[in-house]
Amino acid sequence: MLRGNVLNADDLERHPSNEESHGNITGFLARLPGRFAGVLVIVVCWQQSTNVRADESTAALLASGHAPTFSWDFGARWEDVDTPDLFSNVIFPGMPGQLEPADTAGLRTSLSFRLPLQDTGIGPFFLEWDAAISRAGGSSGRVVQPTGSGFDLAAGEPAGGIISLATVGDIGGATAAGTIHFKDSSRDPARIMAFAHSPAGDNAITQYATSGTQTGAAFLALVTRGNTPSAAAYAAFADDRGLFFQALGDLDGTVVRSTIEQRARHFDQTLWLGAALELGNGWTVTPRLGPTYRSTRQDTTFRTEVDIAESIMSGASIPAIGYQERVNVSADYYGVLAGFSAETPVTENLLLRINVSGGAAHYRARLDNRATAIFPESDITFSSSEQGRRGGTFLADASAVIILSSRESFSLKFEAGTSFLADTPIYRSGKLGTESTQSYYLAVGLEHRF
Repeated sequence: MLRGNVLNADDLERHPSNEESHGNITGFLARLPGRFAGVLVIVVCWQQSTNVRADESTAALLASGHAPTFSWDFGARWEDVDTPDLFSNVIFPGMPGQLEPADTAGLRTSLSFRLPLQDTGIGPFFLEWDAAISRAGGSSGRVVQPTGSGFDLAAGEPAGGIISLATVGDIGGATAAGTIHFKDSSRDPARIMAFAHSPAGDNAITQYATSGTQTGAAFLALVTRGNTPSAAAYAAFADDRGLFFQALGDLDGTVVRSTIEQRARHFDQTLWLGAALELGNGWTVTPRLGPTYRSTRQDTTFRTEVDIAESIMSGASIPAIGYQERVNVSADYYGVLAGFSAETPVTENLLLRINVSGGAAHYRARLDNRATAIFPESDITFSSSEQGRRGGTFLADASAVIILSSRESFSLKFEAGTSFLADTPIYRSGKLGTESTQSYYLAVGLEHRF
């Protein structure tokens, strides 16, 4: 049977001073039998721990780093990317104002999961897996109205051919004639002859013809209008070595349309090993180190084509003639990153976190380049190449995060960041080269502590 002192109401009186309360409790426990006192010690300690946790701010809990954490965010991403050398062997109207597409912009999403290792007995360390996926794109266009009575468009170095064009417009009407003799790279010949005349008045002719060869094709088109009167003639030949196009006459309404489209895809992931160090000034600094993998792919398409103006009254439509080039570059990066995050409560429910990292990586880059002539029957491929490149590079990342917390396990976060890559593959002067790139992102997301 347990025996002890009889408790009075005064012995259980609460005092405002923590020190006095601790003294009273200690004295009270000293007067109790051993087993009963031990039970009360456990109850009192549990109650004090509960009170402390209930009074902790959410920002302090976020900074503690002692619980598994999952976060997700979604936002916008844009980057500075130069246009590949697409027209190094191309001549077309309007070339002095070469196209410069806008910075590629798109969407980005990322995931992160942190697992503390205290329970494994390793120490105050954690493992964290970060991954991000983004897709971005940009485009620009230009329409040029050729001036004068003729122009040429050339790409590559096609096999020999002879083009003869003539146009006349007078009070008697409009006349156009043309002849093309062409032998492709395999010496397979093609020949087209055509004539068109529209008497004065509401008369018009729009006609075209093609002739295929073993590795290429020839094209001839004539347009006449009797009411103007005006006439125009167009001819082209192409094979697996290049394209040549020529226009002559009244080119009113004929335009050269050029576009550049760029698409980029990126994937990053890093596995971190780190440990949180609490400083005395309210900051928590977390050094970390780990392997990283990154991949990037950029697809660029350049297209320029001649939109030939038909004589509307005839109702015929002439297919476009032009040039298209696709450049696909990609790279994989394998490396090691080192960095740190620093965080501090700004207010009771607001946390500021800064992330900085940098490292080195080995990359493997690839290039797939293909150029084609745009022709009525089918496009003709006249240039293609595949190249590879390897080397070492430097990469760095930095971001700032604002976390808005509540008493619940979920928190809302806003993040802005930038990434630098010293060697990004790019097509330069017919070869696969590299240059540095900088990307930026803004994101909003959720953070959940288990």
